[in-house]
Amino acid sequence: MKLLNAQEFSIRLIDKSTDKMPPKSQLVINGNAIDSFIEGATLEACVTYLEFHLVFVTNDCPYEESLNIYLLSKSYEILDSATLAWPYGTGSFKILDIVEPNLIVFRFFTEKPWEVELFPEERLLFPFMREPRGVWRKFKLRCHFKVREKPIPNR
Repeated sequence: MKLLNAQEFSIRLIDKSTDKMPPKSQLVINGNAIDSFIEGATLEACVTYLEFHLVFVTNDCPYEESLNIYLLSKSYEILDSATLAWPYGTGSFKILDIVEPNLIVFRFFTEKPWEVELFPEERLLFPFMREPRGVWRKFKLRCHFKVREKPIPNR
């Protein structure tokens, strides 16, 4: 896994958010805009994993910020996505650790860290499998990653 810099991977805002629509951005790879789009206004980080890209973007909404997480294929199509959001909640994104082979630890809402565990292949989502409060996904039967709160060790 590798954290990409802004010259390797960035986004360009093409539609600002409105009351009805979130912001939309175009992907920019090695300085070239490509025909691939995601929801979000500010790129927080992009990590490569195998031939995939795990992208973290925020919507630039100071009073109710959300974090969109996308797993993109090598052709930059969205394979999986999740959003961390809480009504009237806001957060600040920071990567805390990249743990080989497939784990990214970050902070967003609170002092408690979060983890994204990436899977090399799609996995079946078992019925009624719940993710932690604040994690939202569109309904689907398979996923490429799991989001969870990282337990804080007892002191």
